Amino acid sequence: MIDLPISDSTGNVLLLTTGIHSHSFDAVTCSPRTDGGFGFSLLYYFVDNTYQLTQLEAACNETVTRNEVCVLPNSVSSRWRVLLTPTLRSRDVATRREAARLMKDLFSASQAQGVGATRLLITHFHYVIKYPEPHVLGILDAIKELMKGSFLSLKVLGFDFNARHSAQFERQVCESFAVQPGAPGDAPQAAHP
Repeated sequence: MIDLPISDSTGNVLLLTTGIHSHSFDAVTCSPRTDGGFGFSLLYYFVDNTYQLTQLEAACNETVTRNEVCVLPNSVSSRWRVLLTPTLRSRDVATRREAARLMKDLFSASQAQGVGATRLLITHFHYVIKYPEPHVLGILDAIKELMKGSFLSLKVLGFDFNARHSAQFERQVCESFAVQPGAPGDAPQAAHP
C-alpha cells in the first residue's frame, strides 16, 4: 500500500493512495466499455438502482464517442459524484499522451462547479489483466504537470488497482516522485519540478 503526499506550486497537498479502504471518497471515475456498454465496468456499483439505465447507456455512448470525460448528473448516486472516463485499449507510445490528456480532463471535471471533489477514486485498473504501463505513465505525467499549478480542492487521489499489479504500480509511483518504495505515509513531499 502507498500513501504518498505530494504538493503543488501553491503548497496544496494531494495524497496518492492505493489504500482505498482507509479513505472515503466523494467522487469516483470508471470506464464504460469501448462500445458504450457496461461490460466489466464497476459502473453498476456506483449508481443508484433508481437511475434510468437508458440515460446511463446514453452517457456511456457519449463518453466513448466523444473520447471525453463525462460528469453524470447528481441524481445518478446519492453517495458520490460519478464521472466516466473513456477506456484506452492501446499500449503504444501515443497511449501515454492520451492517458495524460484524459487525466488532466478528469482533474478538471472533478473540480468543475457543482462537483468540487476533495477525494477522487480512480477505478479503471480494478480488472486489468496485463499491467497498463503506458496508461500509468501518462497519469503520472499529468500529475507532475498538475503539480506546477494547483490541485485546487482535491486532497486524496485513490487508485483501485488489481492486486496482481499493485506492487508494480506503487513502485512506479515511488520512482516517479523520487520516493523509496515502502516509505511511510509521512514521507517527505515530492520536490517541486
